[in-house]
Amino acid sequence: MLLSFIPRLAVAVALSSQANSSHVFVNPGMSQTFDQAIQNLPVLHSYTFGTAPGRDICDLASLAKTFSPYGIAGTIVINQEWEIYQQFNPANFVFTPSTLNLTATIPAGGGLFPGGIHSGQIWTKDTFQPGKDGKVVYAFEVRLRNPPGPGFWYSAWLYTKTPGTDDRSEIDNPEFFNMEWQNEFDWTSTLHGPGVGAMLYNIRTNPWVWHPGLNFSADFHDYQTIWTQDTVYAYVDGTLVSAQSFRWTAKGEPQFGINLAVGSNASNLPGLQPNSWSEFPAALQVDHFTIWAQ
Repeated sequence: MLLSFIPRLAVAVALSSQANSSHVFVNPGMSQTFDQAIQNLPVLHSYTFGTAPGRDICDLASLAKTFSPYGIAGTIVINQEWEIYQQFNPANFVFTPSTLNLTATIPAGGGLFPGGIHSGQIWTKDTFQPGKDGKVVYAFEVRLRNPPGPGFWYSAWLYTKTPGTDDRSEIDNPEFFNMEWQNEFDWTSTLHGPGVGAMLYNIRTNPWVWHPGLNFSADFHDYQTIWTQDTVYAYVDGTLVSAQSFRWTAKGEPQFGINLAVGSNASNLPGLQPNSWSEFPAALQVDHFTIWAQ
């Protein structure tokens, strides 16, 4: 990722014949907030989590109608991680009045070792890809509060779980690594795969992380992504942090996932290990998830 700047873009893309808005979407300007950039996009789905009145995903039954507990990881341990993701259950998918808490726990016989921790994740049953199904742009917003402490690796991301169709195409926003050189103060948003192109805009002071002086685990934050057929725009609390050329090249269409990983023995993730049982249970708190499309 290279630090660079380009002037405001004003390239109109064609309206979908299925779009229910009379406005033509224009690629975001680099000085625009997220709300300004999506003001003409219709909402495709809006999910609010919690048991309070008015929240639409309030229990495991309503959660299972829209989301799956398994993505690409399935029930196996990958990346030498310490967690094993679980089916929907009240210990790892905990509802509060205003959140769904994806919760990492240490089960009977478990511990601080690979496979010794249970955790939760959710994946949409729907898939999303600009250029498919008449859509030319998607926008996503997740409102999260991160768990503090070493060893936690949490993210919201687009990936395909269709067997045999993966070429490492991936969009992350956010992805936090609480490890040797990064922690809950360091936001990252990363693109992967053959379709990654030039960095078009970036306010980070190094190629990898944005360090705005915030402890992201101290409160909720909005993580927002706009994805056209050739560019991904990543925002935090409405501020554009980066824009990068990108095309999805995997044969499988992507689903959107939110997960709480814990620990890894991988050599490229030094210090990504929890120090104490006292860190558990630990929760990635999910307030809402909204999708716009045109």
